Amino acid sequence: MNPVRPAADPDAPRDSQSCSKRSRWLSLTVCAVLVPGFFTVGGCGSGAYLAHVSWGQLEVVMDRELLTPERLAGLSESERDRLSLLLRAREFGTSLGLAKSKSYRHLIERSEEDAVRVVVAAPTNRLEAVSWWFPLVGHVTYRGYFDPARASRFAEKLERRGLDTYVRPALLYSTLGWFDDPIPRGVLAWPDADVVDVAIHELVHETIYVPSDTAYNEALATFIAKEGALLFFQGDAKRRREAERLFDDRVQFAGLLDRMAAELTELYAVAASEAAAVQGREEIFERFQEEHFDALRWNTERYLRFPTRLLNNAWMVAQVTYLGELDCFAAWFAELDHDLEALISDVLEHPGDVPLELEACAPA
Repeated sequence: MNPVRPAADPDAPRDSQSCSKRSRWLSLTVCAVLVPGFFTVGGCGSGAYLAHVSWGQLEVVMDRELLTPERLAGLSESERDRLSLLLRAREFGTSLGLAKSKSYRHLIERSEEDAVRVVVAAPTNRLEAVSWWFPLVGHVTYRGYFDPARASRFAEKLERRGLDTYVRPALLYSTLGWFDDPIPRGVLAWPDADVVDVAIHELVHETIYVPSDTAYNEALATFIAKEGALLFFQGDAKRRREAERLFDDRVQFAGLLDRMAAELTELYAVAASEAAAVQGREEIFERFQEEHFDALRWNTERYLRFPTRLLNNAWMVAQVTYLGELDCFAAWFAELDHDLEALISDVLEHPGDVPLELEACAPA
């Protein structure tokens, strides 16, 4: 939806046209590893950064272990169960019309503490992500680092420019089918609903990717993964109810973010100065973290850290990227009589398009 114009300088950050234009960061690694010619023309950004992500991905390839019977025997019973669950969910996604993946044949000994770090930035007075331009994938509104210290230094550099930043971990990611992605062992400790959700989510990315439009890519993957997981658990009442509770909270949290984003956008449009915008947003953040959050009934503990989080615009755009356009896909899904295979088929036929005649999909 609404592609963004390329930046004049590929290595300089720029404000994207909306807070939801993101691209999956590991595609940068594909650019760095598979298109070395861009090193010399400057198309993929700084050589130091490319060397970092290239070496990091190479280490992933070198450290992964084939899931042989002997390696499987070294896992706990619960880990083997979740591995089986993840692989079955992936095959279920393929049965719905998603791509057949070659990933997850290997394991890598990585936990949440070893996860890559993703840096997101935004102006202090606008809900617009800062982006960098790269060949093949277009504008990327965050940068990933295999070294947490390096990610922190980059975030500090952006903060010195007066930007908001947010650094988050990403244990599992997709290289969009370019590599045979391994399973980080830490994923095998996740709840069942999360394991199935992420397996289908990443499979959507392997199947459908629209350059420079991560709002579409992420909302689509989030929506299909949710509905796919509910179908997957259809014959297991207990697990399905657990998934429903998790997804109900996600939808409720997305609604909370939508309301907060609307108030922030209104404030930023009339603020007399950047300082006034920053001062005004603190009142909005505090009110939503206290009054609005407490007024809602939550099924799980997934979002209980929200009232104590340090909020800023970078955190907001990072969340809205995944949750900000779910209403459109929900309306489209309902229009197709809740037929997930039909939705996937429509998306494959016209990737990046949405039915603008639906009120939820119409431009604001």
